[in-house]
Amino acid sequence: MQSNLDTIRALHSSDAGRLTWDDLVALLAADVEWWVAGPEERFPWAGTFRGPDGVRRWSEALDEHLEYTQFELVDAWEDGSTVIELVQAAGTARATGRAFASEVVRLWRFAGGRVVSVRSHYDTANYLRATGAE
Repeated sequence: MQSNLDTIRALHSSDAGRLTWDDLVALLAADVEWWVAGPEERFPWAGTFRGPDGVRRWSEALDEHLEYTQFELVDAWEDGSTVIELVQAAGTARATGRAFASEVVRLWRFAGGRVVSVRSHYDTANYLRATGAE
């Protein structure tokens, strides 16, 4: 059986480091809670999203506003049912063409082999500048 840490590492190895929806949804619990830092009134991808359909809405909002050119796993650690990943991310905001770069820290919590919660933290000020939402 694959460890939770190996599961997260495998997500980054598929399709040149890009998550596919099928890869991700296969891991999600029906009641998963996906939280992303940032001002919700400025970032449609920030806030709390529930269930696989909510995570899909988050993914679509993110893709609508940001184009990632890098999303590379730097390191990951496991502590019981929690995996902490550190990712180096970069790209451009679609509306402005301005670049952004940030380390992203995500805390993945597992139960029964499924992801029950994700908390995602990043340099929100850098994304505000890139999107012109500052």
